[in-house]
Amino acid sequence: MLPYIVIGEALFWVFLLAGVCARYLLRWRTASTILLIATPLIDIVIIVLTYIDLYRGATSDFSHGLAAFYVGFSVVFGPELIARVDRRFAKRYSAQESAPAVPSKTSLAYWLRCLTASSITIALLIGGIVIAGLADSFWLIYWMIVAVFTTVSWAVVGPVRDRWRRRRNPNRNGDRADADAQRTSEH
Repeated sequence: MLPYIVIGEALFWVFLLAGVCARYLLRWRTASTILLIATPLIDIVIIVLTYIDLYRGATSDFSHGLAAFYVGFSVVFGPELIARVDRRFAKRYSAQESAPAVPSKTSLAYWLRCLTASSITIALLIGGIVIAGLADSFWLIYWMIVAVFTTVSWAVVGPVRDRWRRRRNPNRNGDRADADAQRTSEH
């Protein structure tokens, strides 16, 4: 399975770069759209190959769980990655106005996306367990734990840390007016 994941990741980048090159360098709008639409199809192929391998009696291994993890996170974070690459190419190679700036997401928004990706991953892993059977699912269960750990870790280094920092230092994140008002009331 590992070679399929590596090939899938390579194809993702090939289709992505070919798609934006077709759009901005060659002005082939239809070909570009087809190439960019093909990127999520790679995820479907990877998970289908994983399930076929498990259905044929393969004992789950590290790569079966990795495939589900990869697909879960690719489904959630892939569209944003594609949009960012598209904006960079548009800015550099398009004669039109530069693409509008996209507001940055908060750490909480990214954590919620991580939570969604982990949920998709766990659902895919459960599908693998159903296909392989519980006795042959050690690595699928392992990757469920990894998905949960990833979500918890992301929360700690993201929104929980940011909240703690805001409480410790109210001047951070543009809360200066509140801090000035507090200092004025103290004097």
